[in-house]
Amino acid sequence: MCDTDGWSFDPRYTQGRCPICGWTPEGAPDAPRWLALANRLDWQMVGLWALVDVLVLLGLIVAHGAGLLR
Repeated sequence: MCDTDGWSFDPRYTQGRCPICGWTPEGAPDAPRWLALANRLDWQMVGLWALVDVLVLLGLIVAHGAGLLR
C-alpha cells in the first residue's frame, strides 16, 4: 500500500513504483536494465521500418530479375 495516497498496488506489475504518485516501497523489485530500455522503444516503428526494408529489398530483387537493373 502506498504511503502517500493510500492505494494498494503490486510493485511487480508497476515497475516497482506506485502508478499514481511514483512512490517506491522498501525492497521493491527493480526491472533489469535491458527491460527498461526495451520498454522505451516504440516496437511498432521498428517493425514498420523492418517491413519497409524487406519490401525495398524484394523490389530490387524483382527489378533485377525483370532486367530493369543492370
